Amino acid sequence: MNRTLTSEGLIDRLFGLMDEWRLLPSYQLERRADIFFALYLEQILQHKYGYAIDLVVPEFPVRVGSVSETHSELNKSFKIDYVALCKAQDKVLFIELKTDQTSRRSKQDWYLQQARNVNISKLMDGIIAIYKATNQRSKYENLIHLLSKLGWLTMEANLCKNTSRDYAIDVIYIQPTNETNDPNVISFEDIALSLSDRQDALTQRFVQSLSKWVANPNVKHQAIPV
Repeated sequence: MNRTLTSEGLIDRLFGLMDEWRLLPSYQLERRADIFFALYLEQILQHKYGYAIDLVVPEFPVRVGSVSETHSELNKSFKIDYVALCKAQDKVLFIELKTDQTSRRSKQDWYLQQARNVNISKLMDGIIAIYKATNQRSKYENLIHLLSKLGWLTMEANLCKNTSRDYAIDVIYIQPTNETNDPNVISFEDIALSLSDRQDALTQRFVQSLSKWVANPNVKHQAIPV
């Protein structure tokens, strides 16, 4: 490997590795590429829906016991990839990223809809319950501090209080294609259009990879170059 790559060369190398490695059986592109989708998330949502985003919370924990009556005592959580607040629209977005069109699962869709149904106030109660039970208290205190910027939680004298209210919530999927023209799906083509006015090397290389990531990695004619 050339050790004297320019910054543009390094960017190209970075995305080139993701382009190739996504075709391997155990490589999880979503977990590597999510930071790039997050980097442009505000611009993507503004272009697609006209929403101005005030804050994004990644890997938002939803207490399983808060959304499932059969597991009401369970303090384990599932994660929403991004939760975004749009103050101007008085709306919250639950955003799920899928870099593989075939990776959507009905169980996960059910959990997201249940989280939407119980709404923010009950979800905050769930976070407080997890915080009391977890051994990752410092990380949850960081989360509580972030959520306090939204006015959803406060921490006073080591006591976490729920100060949230409920919102209109949309569940949004970012995924390679939108063959059914679902208004709650943002396709990779949508993202490319939203970034078409940007000329920097990082954005242009990201868009180039998006055009490759649309293709199903399980299709036989795709292979890593030799």
